[in-house]
Amino acid sequence: MNKLLGIAALAALSVPFASPSLAQDNDALTVYGRANVSLQSNDEGNGAETEVVSNSSRFGFKGFSELNDELEVFYQLEFGIDLADSSDNDDAVSNRNQVVGLRGGFGEVMIGRYDTLLKDSQGSVDQFKDYEADLKALFRGENRPDNTLTYYSPSYNNFSVGVTYVASENDAVDDGVSFGLLYGDDKLKKTNFYAALAVDRDVAGYDIEQFSVHTKAGDFKLGAALQQFESTNGQFDGDGYLLSAAYPYNNWVFKGQYQSVDESGDTDASFSAGADYFFSGDTRVYAWYTGRECDIQAYASRGCGASPGVSQDYFAVGIRHDFSW
Repeated sequence: MNKLLGIAALAALSVPFASPSLAQDNDALTVYGRANVSLQSNDEGNGAETEVVSNSSRFGFKGFSELNDELEVFYQLEFGIDLADSSDNDDAVSNRNQVVGLRGGFGEVMIGRYDTLLKDSQGSVDQFKDYEADLKALFRGENRPDNTLTYYSPSYNNFSVGVTYVASENDAVDDGVSFGLLYGDDKLKKTNFYAALAVDRDVAGYDIEQFSVHTKAGDFKLGAALQQFESTNGQFDGDGYLLSAAYPYNNWVFKGQYQSVDESGDTDASFSAGADYFFSGDTRVYAWYTGRECDIQAYASRGCGASPGVSQDYFAVGIRHDFSW
């Protein structure tokens, strides 16, 4: 509740900042968010149950201010909002990306809480991001750590590099680093091809290498990701891949995705299919199905969340609305 009151106070303060005088001061503030809620049926091997799910709904503020002709300061304060949480506690509000930084001809550098370079480098490969089939259900490396320093270089011939330094705050744990090489526009608006090679070292207990690619083939958007991982204590290692496709037709976008991870000869795999209907660029309704086979014991606390040998089925219908002002 205290977090909710704090966010409401920030929203109230944003009203005068958004006035016309702001633009005259070479400053800009955007208040933005996403409400994404679905009715979801979950069958994890013990019969189907139905619940209302808030799929990474969020609310935030971002802006910048010019310091001189070649330098500006920027910031982002983003919070997760659970629109389906009925409990009267702070679990309904969580911290997402929250940083302040500088940018100019050298690129941009920021400090705070932010997605690692590996997580950010995936771009739009994942067609079911924020849903049950989000690639984080089976892949490692979906981290948004505290205590990060992140740098992104300027783009040169569509190439750029980036690095995230993660301070551990614990003498018994090594500091982590996430870095990578990027090519193209991950939204496929400026280029028809996007690729990223990213590496984690000592981040959240894992060393990871991941390659992501996203491209257009006619009206189709096709994506793929390859990952190999090893826990820093040497206990777990494995590899996996993801394939995705999306096809627009009038106001519809039809999409499918397959993901598989192998560890010590056992495999977890999921298949998803769905469709989004767009009323506008900001509002859509959707339906999707995900089926998953769980055979790896090590994933019991992750997406599979079940004993080995269990099949899972998920189905959801929902609405998503994005807003900003």
